[in-house]
Amino acid sequence: MKIHKIHIVNLRNHADNLIELSPLTNIIHGSNGSGKTTILESVALASHSKSFQPTDDKNLIRWDENRYFVNVFADYDLEVPYEISINYNRGSRKQINSSKGENLFPKDIIGEMPIVILTPDYKAITFGSPQDRRQFIDTVLSQASKYYVDAILKQKKYLKHRNAILGQFAREHKIDEKLLATATDFFISYSSDVIYKRFQFIKEFIPFFKQSYAEITDSVEIVDLQYKPDNIAFSQFAKIEKSEITEQLVKASKNLYQNELRRGTTLFGPQKDDIDIFINQGLAKDAASQGQHKSLLISLKFAEFEFLKTVVRETPIILLDDIFSELDAVRSQKVLELLLTKNAQTLITVTEPDKFIKLQNDKTNFKIISLSEGRIVS
Repeated sequence: MKIHKIHIVNLRNHADNLIELSPLTNIIHGSNGSGKTTILESVALASHSKSFQPTDDKNLIRWDENRYFVNVFADYDLEVPYEISINYNRGSRKQINSSKGENLFPKDIIGEMPIVILTPDYKAITFGSPQDRRQFIDTVLSQASKYYVDAILKQKKYLKHRNAILGQFAREHKIDEKLLATATDFFISYSSDVIYKRFQFIKEFIPFFKQSYAEITDSVEIVDLQYKPDNIAFSQFAKIEKSEITEQLVKASKNLYQNELRRGTTLFGPQKDDIDIFINQGLAKDAASQGQHKSLLISLKFAEFEFLKTVVRETPIILLDDIFSELDAVRSQKVLELLLTKNAQTLITVTEPDKFIKLQNDKTNFKIISLSEGRIVS
């Protein structure tokens, strides 16, 4: 997919900008606070309906305004036009209209414009909490599968419902057993769907990850991934049926019930899953060097690109937010060389664009966008 232009109104410090993009490399240049990352956020809004930064919609609105508006004009790989607009008024429901329809929900647009995002904050994927790794899985799978989007949203809905019932018992020592049983049945059903899809995903994703790591590092280090679902026991390489997952979740529910009543919260399910990342048979979070962590993260993101391109059958747009400040010269060079082989539209935020210019041979597919205080200056 390629974006032709983006219209941004009142998004962070952008008052009103129409930004035209190159179909391949776009270097977004400016000092800190100039609005570089906001352009990447506008693409994320058009793809996921939300920023990749942890913030609410109200915080995205320009400080003296009451709304923001993003309009993206793009083409699919088969040159079919795609347009989407996101309009948010403070205190109102977000309005999403696209070539696919009007008054859409966020889940309706996820996967239509696949993107791969890499920022320094994502380093938590390799050595942070299980939540960081679950978020990585959910982001990739949601773009690859509408079925997964529906399952994870409903799983979260019934988790919240179940926790409310358990929390009420912890506070008031009374409970509607029938209501809890119904919530538990739905929670287990959708949790089974989520775990099953995650299990399938990891098996399919591992070859992409190993290949990407080999390309990034040119080394003989061995890397691997292992899915660790909570309260589910199975061989990583065995064929697993969804009914088996359901059975084990039902068993966990019965075993943990009294504990859940005491603590007032759900103690099993995919919201507790993790992924182990291995390097040379050791856990990366314990054994990897700082440089290896960076290579692992970049490899996961390049693997995400190849996975989405294969499964969705659409070339994802790559968003790189200030990552080269975190990389040494060798890794920076390798990433740039690999980017040029992907034939993907890439938006890169930097403070020093010179080294990118030297690497780019085809100047017709290369553009520098300079910003100052939310305004395009060249």
